[in-house]
Amino acid sequence: MNLKNNTTHGSIEEGKRSIHWTEMHMPLLSELKSQFAKEQPFAGLTIGVCIHVEPKTAVLCRTLQAGGANVVLTGSPGTTKDAVAAALQEEGITVYGQRSDRRNEHLQNIHNVLRHHPHLLMDNGADLARTLIQHYDNNSLIGGTEETTTGANLLREETGENIPFPIIVINDSPLKRIMENEHGVGQTIIEGFMRTTNLILPTRRFVIVGYGTCGRGIARYLRNLGSQVVVIETDPIAGLEAALDGFRVARLEDTFAFAQVYITVTGRPNAILKEHFSQMNDGTILANAGHFSWEMDLESLRQDAQHTEQLTADIEQFTLANGRRLMLLTQGEMLNLAGGSGNPAETMDLGLSLQAASLLYLVQQRQHLIFGPQPVPHSVNNTIAGQMLKHLSYKI
Repeated sequence: MNLKNNTTHGSIEEGKRSIHWTEMHMPLLSELKSQFAKEQPFAGLTIGVCIHVEPKTAVLCRTLQAGGANVVLTGSPGTTKDAVAAALQEEGITVYGQRSDRRNEHLQNIHNVLRHHPHLLMDNGADLARTLIQHYDNNSLIGGTEETTTGANLLREETGENIPFPIIVINDSPLKRIMENEHGVGQTIIEGFMRTTNLILPTRRFVIVGYGTCGRGIARYLRNLGSQVVVIETDPIAGLEAALDGFRVARLEDTFAFAQVYITVTGRPNAILKEHFSQMNDGTILANAGHFSWEMDLESLRQDAQHTEQLTADIEQFTLANGRRLMLLTQGEMLNLAGGSGNPAETMDLGLSLQAASLLYLVQQRQHLIFGPQPVPHSVNNTIAGQMLKHLSYKI
């Protein structure tokens, strides 16, 4: 659904104000916007975008538009900020979707974006790339970027050699892993948890399922705030790192008596399965930090529950046959965005600047790139790292 006809003037103004505030704290994108406005590197090109629609990504879309691009955008289920989408619509950016969309509506929005025949893709979860490969010709496509661990896994393991264009994987950048994944997600998942539940962190018992850079950040920030934290990790190398970081590393089935809260952050489906739910403590809270809610088998949870009740807008209670109650936060969607404001502006400034600079690289180097997923070019990493370091540390 195109959002424009479902918003009021007040919500548009609210969206504009939030974008303005955010743009003030994203100096890297501001510099790129000035550069793009002069050079017009995307003139005559359509950029199809699937990304969480909120103030920080709105600044990115404005930056690409300033470079001459026709930007066509959709979000992810449960995370779209409708006022921001409405503000972008008024500025000439086509936006499909709204916060209330579910998976089937999201997939229709993906098709709507691809019907604009984009020359570049900016993807989040590989929905655009996989759908294009399966259903559309790609004669006009130069290439794309992929933001997430989830999307990178899908591209490499499911689509593989069938990708007939280059895709720069932003999550492969060490900059994104350090600043956005570890420090950005680490902080904001906790913010989303506290906003959604209104509960304190000290002594609360958390199980973090997955110890990639996002899981590491969540676990470390929780521990620093007084929580008890156990890590689940099937990769022995990542598990060893968690153990050396001082966390107890356990098997999922050994944590049921301990856990008060599970947070999934694996980038893969079914990290928590149907048979696990009935073994959890009464009152256990379930939350997801991964890109898709599929990290927990929520379909089985909903089918097997004897009773469900919406306790708040973002907390759903499931009563199981054994009488135990499980609390699902934000319908299993990304807790930091569906239940909070997402990563800090300065953190996202780096990650989204990597996106914009990588799109520029694709346009300028299109004749020299191999097909398929590939890391952010070293020159792009170095340039963005130097600019961010200048803004964060050099001014005293």
